[in-house]
Amino acid sequence: MTDTKKLWGRRGIAGLAATLALITGTATASFAGTAPSDPGPRLSGSAGGKLTKTFGSWAGDPVKFQIEARGGPGTTKGTFKVFHGKGGTGGVVAEFEGKITCLLVGGEVAVATGVITRGYANFTDENADVTGQKVSFTVHDNGRSDRLYWMWGFMNAPINDCQGTAPILEMNHGDFKVHD
Repeated sequence: MTDTKKLWGRRGIAGLAATLALITGTATASFAGTAPSDPGPRLSGSAGGKLTKTFGSWAGDPVKFQIEARGGPGTTKGTFKVFHGKGGTGGVVAEFEGKITCLLVGGEVAVATGVITRGYANFTDENADVTGQKVSFTVHDNGRSDRLYWMWGFMNAPINDCQGTAPILEMNHGDFKVHD
């Protein structure tokens, strides 16, 4: 065999190996890039509305909720923000935020519980610090007419992880997305 044939043979094998590595790497990268990812259960969005007559003296007050959570019981990560204004006066009844500690999803319904990390509630004419209190949100993702309900530990509601209530308040604006 001539030196040229030996050289070409070595280059050919090396070139073939490099080409295969490139193709395999590209194919693997392309496959990994297009593979569907399953982030697991999640709840995201924001919505609000006005409290109904069921809420007594707070009827007509505007409320707004923002929730971002993913994972399941024991692996949940997320945050929430809550605003409750005083209808007619422009005042604030409560405003707080915190971390979601548990998320449970079944179909179009999600229950998320968490702990307030910062905020206050003015239910007795004084701004009470509600940091450290537990909260619970139940969301029914019903297209553009979502429903929500909540429980506040600072209102003497006993709250356990992933414990919720019937979502009875229909939101007037915004949208939540629940993914099982």
